[in-house]
Amino acid sequence: MDVAEVLREYWDLKPVRLEVLAGGMNSAVWLASAGEWRVVVKAVGLGDTAFEPGLALAARLDDAGIRTGRPRSSKQGRLVERVDGRQVGVLEYVDGVELEPADQVAIGDLLGRVHTAAALEAGELTEWLRFLLAFEDCLDLEPWIRPAVEGAVADAVALGSVSWAWLHADPAAEAFRRQADGEVALIDWGSAMQGPILYDVASAVMYNGAPVVPAYLRRRPDLADELERGLSTFLRVRYAVQAGYFAWRITNNILTGVSDPAENLKGLTDARRSFGL
Repeated sequence: MDVAEVLREYWDLKPVRLEVLAGGMNSAVWLASAGEWRVVVKAVGLGDTAFEPGLALAARLDDAGIRTGRPRSSKQGRLVERVDGRQVGVLEYVDGVELEPADQVAIGDLLGRVHTAAALEAGELTEWLRFLLAFEDCLDLEPWIRPAVEGAVADAVALGSVSWAWLHADPAAEAFRRQADGEVALIDWGSAMQGPILYDVASAVMYNGAPVVPAYLRRRPDLADELERGLSTFLRVRYAVQAGYFAWRITNNILTGVSDPAENLKGLTDARRSFGL
């Protein structure tokens, strides 16, 4: 894809410099700049249904005072343009220092702000968990995967009604940036979805450790009982997603975002260990 031409044709931006950035597990990313502006250009496959809703969510949260790397609308007023078999979005570049997993207080606090600003009416949990079906054909890669996934899903359904919001869905420390003024931004909204808040909190714990939870609850004390009741269950759900995802990557030899196939195997092995297997 000719990134400079895409920026000129669809966004009326004429970059002087282009730099390839390390992409995510399912995307290609560039930094483009000229004069006073810098933007991130992100391209994903046409089948990525979370990409455009994630950009729209980033814009709404930015309106609510949470720095997100706001998407720029194209000349046609769209957040996403379809070019050369890809979906392409352009986002404001967010400078700052990446947080570390040890920055649990800042991570938990900002996640609580996100869920407050993006709260939703509770949805149907059984239906929501069907997103794991995307990995259905790969769950027999190793004999432990299917029982672990099915057990985690059953335990989550047994919880009954839980609180929902728009979720970041991948709140690893590297998605958080501390700005020069001390404010923390949250970027990379390509996995965003509507769903149970417990899933996002469990994801943050998986990536960054349990001290995320007290910081989160200082923002959302109303969810203390719910987290007490359901966080351990949703940690299993989160690792079930990891198991299914890496089983799918290994089965299909997907190597985007990794330097070696062994990294996919490590992801699957980490999920297995989380189930005590």
